[in-house]
Amino acid sequence: MELVIETADSYGEKSHERVACTKEVTEKGIKYSYKNELGESKIFVMEDRVQIMRKGAVTSNQVLKLNEKTKFTYRTPYLVKNFTLKTTELRKEEGAIEALYSIYEEQEKINEIKVFIREV
Repeated sequence: MELVIETADSYGEKSHERVACTKEVTEKGIKYSYKNELGESKIFVMEDRVQIMRKGAVTSNQVLKLNEKTKFTYRTPYLVKNFTLKTTELRKEEGAIEALYSIYEEQEKINEIKVFIREV
């Protein structure tokens, strides 16, 4: 199985990635696991949230909950920063996730990211 992951941010940066993944369905939800140049990633799709965990060149654990703020730490070999994100859109359909969230450093909004993930 493969996932297509597309992102766009408020600075005009866009990415499009197609990755081989495994899919596991459990009583809690769905877990996708894949590897790319940044390391290992897992996406958990649960009833009330989506969690995106990365471990490698970039390490982070983001929880997307509609209309809620959550905190995460972003780690690279050169940087460790704490951020807050607020999810303003979160749609989950069979085999697809669409989200829009803003990232804040302290009280300042530093980016807004649109992400679309789908099975192919």
